[in-house]
Amino acid sequence: MDGTKANDSTFPSLGDLDDFLNKHDSNFIWLLVATILSCGWIIYLTYYNSRNIGLILTLIINRLYKDGYIHIGSFSFSVLSGKVMFRDVYFINQDMSIRIQDGFLIFRWWKMYNPKQKQHDPKAETRLYVTVNGFEFHVYNRTDLYARLQETFGLEPTLITPKKDEERGRDERDKTLESVNIKAESPDPSSSWRSLIPVIKVNISTGRLAFGNHHLPQTLCVNFEDAFLTYATKPPSSHLDQYMHIVKGSLENVRVMLVPSPRYLGMQNDEPPRLMGEGFVVMQSNDVDIYYYQDEPGMYTHACTLN
Repeated sequence: MDGTKANDSTFPSLGDLDDFLNKHDSNFIWLLVATILSCGWIIYLTYYNSRNIGLILTLIINRLYKDGYIHIGSFSFSVLSGKVMFRDVYFINQDMSIRIQDGFLIFRWWKMYNPKQKQHDPKAETRLYVTVNGFEFHVYNRTDLYARLQETFGLEPTLITPKKDEERGRDERDKTLESVNIKAESPDPSSSWRSLIPVIKVNISTGRLAFGNHHLPQTLCVNFEDAFLTYATKPPSSHLDQYMHIVKGSLENVRVMLVPSPRYLGMQNDEPPRLMGEGFVVMQSNDVDIYYYQDEPGMYTHACTLN
């Protein structure tokens, strides 16, 4: 009996709690409403807030960007950790499509920033770190190239409506004026994004690159499981250029295959010797090292004499 009384005195009843709240000018009902609202708000932030932000971003971006469709399934960020998370992201236009299952990027804003550091230092400290899962990149058309070929050979345009003669002439005159008497000025190191983010590290898990469409009997596919890439810049090889892009990294479990294109209705004259799994394996390797570099063209002075 003493133990039962002790338990009754330890845990107050709802009536005792209501009397206590009334004595302190409060009410149990308001406490219950606040608790329910707090639980609802926590559930919303946990499960629905990122999806609603992704929907809003999708509507805003597609309202401003007209050359393709961009979709963001969910989006969330943390200012304290500098982390941005996203899911179900894809970009589609008339030439290619990019799909990302999920991923995140971390911007290490707490790292000390030195505006006088070298812009082209591949060994500089990494501030931006990107991780992507389920990356797909598919190139199925090159409408710009085909449109230029149609215009060059005088064919009837079927892909992109060509510009009017007046607009084309105006663009050519603007380009001519821009190419005359342009001085190559060196930008301020503190104003360049390369001084803030000199090195970017990217990790991709389960990636796929595809080149082809339903008009071709075979599609070239490059599959890999893990990719570890590092992007940096170096001084250019020519003094006329601005800087050099450099991408170094490695790929694991790489397979290059020719896969039968879905929805292809034409005749296939040259069939691959054999198909293994998804398609005909052209190359396969456990480890592949990548080194890619490209100069960023600069602006130079073009002098001309008018008599």
